[in-house]
Amino acid sequence: MSTTLMKSGCFSQIPLLSIIRRTPHVYSCKTLSTTNLHQCSDKYCVGKVRTSCAEIKTTFNEEDRSKSYSTGLSHQLYPSAENQGRNVHSHDCSFPSDDISDKWISNALESSSRASSTSIPSTSCPTTVDLVITQPSPVLLLLKHYSSIAAGLSKARLSGLVVSTALVGCGLAASTSLVSPEFLEHCYRTTCCLAVGTMLTSSAANSVNQIIEIPYDSQMTRTKNRVLVRGLTTPGRAALFALACSSSGLGLLYFGVNPLVAELAAMNMLLYTCIYTPMKQVSHLNTWIGAWVGAIPPLMGWAAATGQLQCGSIMLASLLYVWQFPHFMALSWNMRGEYSKAGYTMTSIVDPEMCKRVALRHAIASSLVCLAGAGCSAISLGPWAGCALGIGSLPANIGLIYYAWKFAYTDSSSGTSLDAKCSASSAAARRLFRATLFHLPVVMLTVLVGAYCSINSGHA
Repeated sequence: MSTTLMKSGCFSQIPLLSIIRRTPHVYSCKTLSTTNLHQCSDKYCVGKVRTSCAEIKTTFNEEDRSKSYSTGLSHQLYPSAENQGRNVHSHDCSFPSDDISDKWISNALESSSRASSTSIPSTSCPTTVDLVITQPSPVLLLLKHYSSIAAGLSKARLSGLVVSTALVGCGLAASTSLVSPEFLEHCYRTTCCLAVGTMLTSSAANSVNQIIEIPYDSQMTRTKNRVLVRGLTTPGRAALFALACSSSGLGLLYFGVNPLVAELAAMNMLLYTCIYTPMKQVSHLNTWIGAWVGAIPPLMGWAAATGQLQCGSIMLASLLYVWQFPHFMALSWNMRGEYSKAGYTMTSIVDPEMCKRVALRHAIASSLVCLAGAGCSAISLGPWAGCALGIGSLPANIGLIYYAWKFAYTDSSSGTSLDAKCSASSAAARRLFRATLFHLPVVMLTVLVGAYCSINSGHA
């Protein structure tokens, strides 16, 4: 393989031999092609390139060598055979005495990867390229490895959503006159304990869920890359992780927030791991149980700020409860084959028509809950909050009902072909799923903005 190296008028078209010396930081010895220079640069390589001809080879003194790391990648470049016998042209190969900048290095490597077929005169002097490699500390690599495993066991994005709904409940309760004096005195500490404790308890529940479902997750495309299925850690270690998260999370909620929040978190963990997870292989009613798991975090947030549960917290939990049905029914519709293969009993498998009806009914129910919540918010949070929830969420509610209606009655307008009906239903399910992802943040944001406006206007 030939490459072109160009600097200050010094051209050479020459084969590249790469030798990696075995050092404590380089664990393999092999021949690299020119294109691997970019790969080395991408994978934590810090390169300093020194190029010399016969005239400047003596400029590399011991002081320059001492500035380099002990690990080196040497490339010995020799004139190509096809250019032997040609007239050798004299080129100015002199460089500044200072180290070559990283900017020039990247340009040189890019030039080497775009070798041109145009004949370029070669130099008669060999050129040496020293690429010094450094790697991250083994401690950092180990930390990154275990952090990725912990994030996989805890289902970091799902746990983050749980924390966000708990914080919304806490923020709404804090804007009412029912907020407890203890929360006002230590609001920042209590909020941080609520967020961290909720994250830990959710991580523990998700870890236990994955331990139980290892045989089922391995059969589904969506879950086959989970850490336990891939064997990145053992079920025993995952159980220890869950035990540590649950004990620390419940302790943080009990002592850092209040006992009611810790009790709600413990109940939610038991509901998710001991009832919902085993029920997924037994009955399609598992969705009705699992929806309560998603509705409890707002109650935890409200209880953190007030120390009790009031009408506002019930309305917020009801909104989360009904929202999950169109969300999950649309998600499970396009995964019926995988759920059936893994042995899960879902509504989309047992009764597909019921799946569509449930999605539509609960989409309508979410709009009714928003209207009822508007009146409750007007009483407990102020008129601005009521108007924001009732009027501001109206477009999102209309859109959710529209896409749920299209999902429920797609077959009647998609022709007689079975393939056409399946394709239309799958597309309608995807649109409904995206609509649910848009609906919940919009509703939460409108009620938070309304509560903030009520506080500033002096009504809360």
